[in-house]
This record gives sequence, structure tokens and C-alpha cells, in this order.
Amino acid sequence: EELDIDLKDIYYKIRCVLMPMPSLGFNRQVVRDNPDFWGPLAVVLFFSMISLYGQFKVVSWIITIWIFGSLTIFLLARVLGGEVAYGQVLGVIGYSLLPLIVIAPVLLVVGSFEVVSTLIKLFGVFWAAYSAASLLVGEEFKTKKPLLIYPIFLLYIYFLSLYTGV
Repeated sequence: EELDIDLKDIYYKIRCVLMPMPSLGFNRQVVRDNPDFWGPLAVVLFFSMISLYGQFKVVSWIITIWIFGSLTIFLLARVLGGEVAYGQVLGVIGYSLLPLIVIAPVLLVVGSFEVVSTLIKLFGVFWAAYSAASLLVGEEFKTKKPLLIYPIFLLYIYFLSLYTGV
């Protein structure tokens, strides 16, 4: 309670990110409007742990890229006219790593099939980027959404490259 860790809230936000379609009935804006630090940090640390296999140096890189990549997305969103705080961007980018965590075990199974593996990687990056962009881009700058989606997409491609070791 003193650390302000609400497991029910974290679980709800995880479900909101993993199922980004509005038709599923989740209030997805709670991820952006009520940011927390412990849930995204846990997701980023879990992604770091599954990326750890054979490449210990990648853990500090993932955390650093999460912090500074979120700062870059925050600055771009503010320049484009969005009303977001750095904590909100940090939370959304952190939670939106979940699709890459979901595709990680699938990549272990189909890793030898190059075409299928590439398609799954693209699907995971698109899923993560769509989830993050749909949460960050509010009604105030819907017309500038592609200008923010592209850097988010590149950020998740970089996260995936840290996972795959490329």
C-alpha cells in the first residue's frame, strides 16, 4: 500500500493493452489517464528477462531504451500538440511491450521457419505500436496520428531487435 502497487489495476491495464480493440468493452483510456510506474516497470523487466538468454548486456539497454525512447515519444507528442505527461507515455510504452512478450514463445517454436518467423515479428511490432499509438493519440490530434505512430513503430522494432539479438 505504501508503494502504491494495485495488482487489480495492473491486471486491468494489461488486459487493455493485450486486447486493443474498442469493441471488447474495456475502458482503454485508463492506461493513459491513470498512469502507474510499477506495472510498466514489471513488464519491461519481464521483457528484459526473456531477452536475457545468452545476452546479459541487453537488460540495461532495454531499460535505457524504454526510458529515453519514452522521452522521445513524449517530446514528439508535445510538439505535435498532445496533452500528455511523461509518466503517461512511460506507462503506455512500458505496457505496450506486452505483445512482444506474447510473441516470444511463439518465435521459439517457429524460429526455424524464416517467413513465418518474420510475419510473427511484424505482427507483434504492429500490435505493440497500434496499442501504444491508440492510447497516446487523443482526440485533440487525430490528424497527426501517423506522425506519432512511425517513431513508436521504430521504437518497438528496436525492442524486438534487442530481443532477437540482431
